[in-house]
Amino acid sequence: MNALPTYPPASRLTEQAQKLLEILQKTGAEWMNRKDIARAIGKRRLTPYDIALLELLQDKGLVEIQSRPNGTPIGYEWVYHARPGTKVE
Repeated sequence: MNALPTYPPASRLTEQAQKLLEILQKTGAEWMNRKDIARAIGKRRLTPYDIALLELLQDKGLVEIQSRPNGTPIGYEWVYHARPGTKVE
């Protein structure tokens, strides 16, 4: 009889998601845009995977995401911050 595969709990974050959350937690209540987050993790820009992880962190209630007006042709930018008091096991 074959044993059923086991998976980590759904609450567990990938290493990259954990890294993004830690960057946001270190800034306290400050908001960071994508460019600032990318620089903090040693990249020129966030990948679509990084952005999807930030959205996953929002879905888990760990991060807040807002759009903010700016002077670019698009007219806004996305900003992120860790919710105060959130802990990941």
